[in-house]
Amino acid sequence: MQNAAQITTTHCEHKLRDADATKLKLVNAALLAFSTRGYDASSTRSIETEAGVKRGLINYHYGSKEALWKAAADHLMSMTERDLGTALETVKQMDEDARLYFFVRAYVAFCAKHPELNRLMIQEGMAHDWRLAWLLERSVRPWYEQVCRIFNQAAELGVAPKMDDHHFYYALTGAATLIFSNAAEARALSGKNPLDPDAVEAHANAVADLFTSIRNPI
Repeated sequence: MQNAAQITTTHCEHKLRDADATKLKLVNAALLAFSTRGYDASSTRSIETEAGVKRGLINYHYGSKEALWKAAADHLMSMTERDLGTALETVKQMDEDARLYFFVRAYVAFCAKHPELNRLMIQEGMAHDWRLAWLLERSVRPWYEQVCRIFNQAAELGVAPKMDDHHFYYALTGAATLIFSNAAEARALSGKNPLDPDAVEAHANAVADLFTSIRNPI
């Protein structure tokens, strides 16, 4: 039989797991709301409803809508850094003239998995307020610099398109993300789900072929 201390410890562990599960529900619901409706149009009540939790839990766990936005954005940026960081380390193992090709393919695959990233950046990129400043400082500027560095290395090798790194960054972002951000439109036009694995693979190859002079070195 468990003693009182063990029972108390088990109870506390259950409460912590429940709290973590609730916070994850809130973060996921907040990401969906903020990336599709925008910050101002997303109320804490609607986010709690979509998360399937009791009213008032946003204030209980985060204290404010602003703090929830930061927690949700940080969660998304942490996933981005983890997944794309792994992709960048893999790319470094490739032949130098093939790195841009593999990087583009990895980026497209990530965008298919997390279309909410581009949707959030579209929402927040239209005005230079505290949220955009936070995103730039937290992750976007370092990511931009990494993309530009990979592009410039490929340009020196003669395997990159003839444009500057800034235009490459936005051309790649648009090409890699739009079909997934606007998945409903893409499916209605083509009759095919752009998020199917074969469709993602085909789009990754198409974008990589578009932005490098290396043709499918796989």
